[in-house]
This record gives sequence, C-alpha cells and structure tokens, in this order.
Amino acid sequence: MPRISQEPAILDAALSCFAERGYDATRVKHIAERAGVSEAALYRHYPSKEALAQHLYSQHLTYYADRLTAIADSTHPPVDKLVEVVHSVLAVYRRQPDAFVFTLLSTGTFMPQLPEGVAYPIDIVERIVTEAQDAGVVREGQPNLLSAILLGCVLRPIILATLSRPGALDLLGDTRHDLVIEQAAIAAIRRFP
Repeated sequence: MPRISQEPAILDAALSCFAERGYDATRVKHIAERAGVSEAALYRHYPSKEALAQHLYSQHLTYYADRLTAIADSTHPPVDKLVEVVHSVLAVYRRQPDAFVFTLLSTGTFMPQLPEGVAYPIDIVERIVTEAQDAGVVREGQPNLLSAILLGCVLRPIILATLSRPGALDLLGDTRHDLVIEQAAIAAIRRFP
C-alpha cells in the first residue's frame, strides 16, 4: 500500500512557520516539527529550506497574479476594476493569511528568483491604472507609483492587522473595514474635477 504524501503537511507547516517567525528565523526542524514529520521526510520533497520557500512563494504569487489578471482582462469599467483589485487583495489575504503574509514580506528575497514570464502583481495593477488614466478617472502621474499607492492603501492595513496586538484590527473575520480601505485606496489615486 503506497504511503500518503507528507508534502501537503510540510507546505502548510512551512507557511505557518514563515508567516510567524519569518523566513530567516525559521529552521528546517521548526517546519518538520510543525508538520509532524522527520527532517529527512522534508528533504525527500525539497532539497533545501530555500527551495521549499521558493516553491511556496511562486505558487502563491502566481495565484495572486492570476486573480489580478482576470480583473485586468475583464470588460468592466476601469474604476470598477480598481475596486475589484482592492476586494481581490483582501479576499486573497482572507483565503490564506499565512501565505499572503509570507508572500508579501518575502518579495525582496524570492521575486528576483522567479522564472521568466511570471506576472508581477504591480505590473498587472499598473495596466489597470493606465487604462483608468486613459479613461480620465485616475490622476496624472507615473502609473507604477499610482499602483503602489493604491496597493499600499490595502497592504498597510493588512500589515497592521498582522503585526498589531491581538484584537487591535481584525481584517480576517471582520469585513466592516473593507469600505474604508476601498474608499481610501480609490481616493488616493482618483482624478478630482
């Protein structure tokens, strides 16, 4: 009878450890202990902690980018696409908070090692911002800067919710802040008459 793969448990444990401790402070033994496997079992699936982390980063960044690409490719009006970006970022965070936090906080480490052709989320949002500028609903300015401002209005509250004391800001189970985040993000880049 074939053994059940331990890879899903290893991936979940790694995400939890990376999100809680950070990549640098996480050791293979932490991941193995959390997954309930031996370190040897982990090495059967991945040659190193870095390879495991790179796999997780690529997997979750691709999922996030695919969501944003679907929005960019839709036929919705540009301002609606910007609102959808805000909602999508929050939805991706809520779907797998550990993966989102790990991906967000590890961009400098793992993004340069992505295979060629992987879509970067900021580039996708920049397409939408440029379209919204062409439609006259977003202010003039460098599209990548405006994209960073829009995303920053969503990501900073997520970082606050992640790093603040428990109960200070609950974005996982409490959606009542979504409208404030949405309005702030859109207002930050919107063209005013």
